[in-house]
Amino acid sequence: MIRMSTHAIAVAAAASILAGCEGTSPGGMATGANAASALSPAPGQHHPPSKAVNYKCIFNHELLIVIHTKDITAQYIQSFIDKLKDTDVDAVMCCPLAWRTNLFPSEVDPTWRRYRSDQPLNKKFPSWDYSMRYLHAGGDPVKDTLEACRANGKDFFISYRMNDHHHLEDVDWPTHNDVWRNHPEYWLGNADGAPDYFSDKKRYFNYMLPPVREYYFSILHELCTKYDVDGVELDFQRSPRYFHDTDIAQGMAVMTEFVRRIREMIDRIGQQRGKSLKLCVRVPFTVERCRKIGLDVPDWDAEGLVDMINVSPFFVHSIELGIEEFRASTKRAKIYGEMNFITATRGDSACRYMTIPVYHASALNFFDRGAHGLSIFNYDYVPREHRLPMTEGLKRITDIKYLKTMPKDYVITPNFGSLPARDEKTVHLIIPDDTKKTVFQRSALRVETKESCTDLQIGVWLNGKQLETCQHEDTELFPPLAQNAGYPTHERLKFYAVPLAALISGDNEVTIRNLDAEKSPCTLMSLEIALYR
Repeated sequence: MIRMSTHAIAVAAAASILAGCEGTSPGGMATGANAASALSPAPGQHHPPSKAVNYKCIFNHELLIVIHTKDITAQYIQSFIDKLKDTDVDAVMCCPLAWRTNLFPSEVDPTWRRYRSDQPLNKKFPSWDYSMRYLHAGGDPVKDTLEACRANGKDFFISYRMNDHHHLEDVDWPTHNDVWRNHPEYWLGNADGAPDYFSDKKRYFNYMLPPVREYYFSILHELCTKYDVDGVELDFQRSPRYFHDTDIAQGMAVMTEFVRRIREMIDRIGQQRGKSLKLCVRVPFTVERCRKIGLDVPDWDAEGLVDMINVSPFFVHSIELGIEEFRASTKRAKIYGEMNFITATRGDSACRYMTIPVYHASALNFFDRGAHGLSIFNYDYVPREHRLPMTEGLKRITDIKYLKTMPKDYVITPNFGSLPARDEKTVHLIIPDDTKKTVFQRSALRVETKESCTDLQIGVWLNGKQLETCQHEDTELFPPLAQNAGYPTHERLKFYAVPLAALISGDNEVTIRNLDAEKSPCTLMSLEIALYR
């Protein structure tokens, strides 16, 4: 039986999961209590409390991205952090998971030990084998990432997914860990693919069950004791389903108690190490959406349970985050606006990637609306050849004066409130730029429709002034990273010249209207305004 910490006493149902894990792995790695002592920092060796208590730019680093190569090395893993050295990123949120696989030599979740070096390569997902080979050879991606953070002056958080939706339709998918695979009684339901992505009939863990909460507490306790963390992020947005619909009200109190327990745990560890550990929560993009899934974020703030609230659109980028409402309903925690790596998707390989002008525009928009800092999610999931060049976009991204001097692309993406809309819509867009103080060459507006709009007249009014259509040779306002099926073609686009004097430094009202709606209706999908230097 594992010698568990006195702060991680599992209930009887969970204890059976954790039993029988002490010994030596096939690769000769120390396990059980020996592994804990081998990885835990020695007394006096902890990173001192960070001077940057109020982080300005947090960067989600999902370890899934480092395992897609046959020959994983510590140097390769650390290269993902090394490139951030001269950027504004001041804290790395390290996700130690490949979906549900823990990518470190865990005692709490011993799934990794069942790998055998002579077993056939998994055809569904070979990367799982690559990661297991690295662990069994003595490697530890979490330790490698921590060391790179220390070498590059970045604070180190564990960002843990509090549920995960990937491949729930396939119970044999290799990255499902044994805790999930062996305990279907912990699932909310047992349905395969369904139209409702986050249905309470799917195979998500049910947080009403004490063994589920005990497992997550135990794995987080293990990570915080093995590694010299500066904080923890509870990633409630990956994936946002925890209770049956009928249990949401009761579940809200259950989840608050769980967050309280995590807070007490990291405070205790921080006190032992002489440092202040921060607790961050990554949550859906409005307060109401949080409450609908059982997360009472304002109550967590009022009780002083959380230090940082990462307001997230989930996967596709949006500036329509509830920054203002989170500021209004909280008093203690710092608010972070999350920026994601795509503005549209039509499948895993058909994405419209963010560009640096979109990042710059979104960052300035978030700061102007009251965000204390920025959060970067999936930044490295651009095509591999663009990872290093895109890192330039993280330099001075928290410098408001600098952002005001740069070209920008303000984008209203679909499915976050304003768009899509049928034939007519008025939207509000915060543009903090003052075109009277900063010289821009020109400005252009782009409207995207779902159907072809080639033969349609679509009128656009900016702050009451009707805009003239204009020719734009490319489909994108700024050069794209890589064009694929995720990018719209010309027949679904309209472009307009924007007089710089018509832009307001602040809230801009844009009305879009299909003037030929009676002849041919169309769906308005996205809107963006570019400022060129």
